Amino acid sequence: MNKIILDSDGLIKLTKSGCLMKILNSFQCSITEEVYDETVIRGMERAHDDAYEINGLIKEGKLKVENIKNNKLVENMLENRTFGVGECSTLHLFHNLYAKVIVTDDRAFLNLLDRNNISYIIPTDLIVRLYELKVITKDESINFLDAIKVYVSGQQFPVSYFVFIQAV
Repeated sequence: MNKIILDSDGLIKLTKSGCLMKILNSFQCSITEEVYDETVIRGMERAHDDAYEINGLIKEGKLKVENIKNNKLVENMLENRTFGVGECSTLHLFHNLYAKVIVTDDRAFLNLLDRNNISYIIPTDLIVRLYELKVITKDESINFLDAIKVYVSGQQFPVSYFVFIQAV
């Protein structure tokens, strides 16, 4: 089963979309302790519904929280760059687990991943990919995309959504 690493932005958006369970049933998904702190601990402090949902999925063993080991290659990539602890730890975990892809939509982080030829996918494109893989139906994919429309920048959403709607 393909390993996917999610950062905070990707995890929250996929939770809000309603399709996170479909992803967890299809892929081996992991987050770091730092992403857990950002999404669950701080989210619960602010009474965000998605924080409680994510925590439940972790308790059920559907989403793994992993410890990281610092990776020299990653440290070199991050040298002289400012990223949050979630992005930094996500990149270390990606290399620790030899994962297939990172799910994020943080623009600066995407640029770093792109420059270093690291596989990534943004949440909206992952939803479209789930449809292409026949994991979800057309109607489900449209509903999931509609659910996160307000959380996604205009740069990312039209590519995933409007092209997809026209294609199916």
